[in-house]
Amino acid sequence: MSTAPRICAVDAMKLEALETARLRIRQFSLDDLDNCLRFRREVFGVDDGEANAQRWLTWTIDSYRELAGLGQPPYADYAVERRGDGCFVGAVGIVPTVVPWGALRGEPSDALLSPEIGLFWGIMPACRRRGYAGEAAAALLDYLFTELKARQVVATTERDNIASQRVMEKLGMTLLHSPTAEPRWRQVVGLIQHPRVGKRVAPN
Repeated sequence: MSTAPRICAVDAMKLEALETARLRIRQFSLDDLDNCLRFRREVFGVDDGEANAQRWLTWTIDSYRELAGLGQPPYADYAVERRGDGCFVGAVGIVPTVVPWGALRGEPSDALLSPEIGLFWGIMPACRRRGYAGEAAAALLDYLFTELKARQVVATTERDNIASQRVMEKLGMTLLHSPTAEPRWRQVVGLIQHPRVGKRVAPN
């Protein structure tokens, strides 16, 4: 990974901000409604109105406080902006992700699921091809290993999302391919373990 990000106002279970050479990763605020509307529309093709975007934004902001109060990992999405001009470029997130390790190893397709700490990223179309996704994801991954002491972290994507798979590889993840097409978002699973764990690809 690249130079470690600067951590701003963070405790073991509450992430407020991270800074990299070019980016600032911060909690969403109520002022981000327009950013959320554009992000949902341009990245996910979701244009379901201001009320739904406001509901998601309020829920996300509440989750920062409530999860920290429960001593839980900071599962949430975070805004990504350029440090120089504050331009909103996208979002990254820490998400609970279920992974069928057995199926990925070629075992029966009804293999049981295992919950994992997952990484999410999405960059606005106008800001892509500049390395922002990898830079922001690397900062969040460093936080998960250094501050949260995560044993391992995963990311998921579709088979045809080559850009996300390249980000996974740049993060040092091993790519595992699902034998089934559904769910689409889990067709490819990237896995990286904490350096103390070693090189093992999947849990025992």
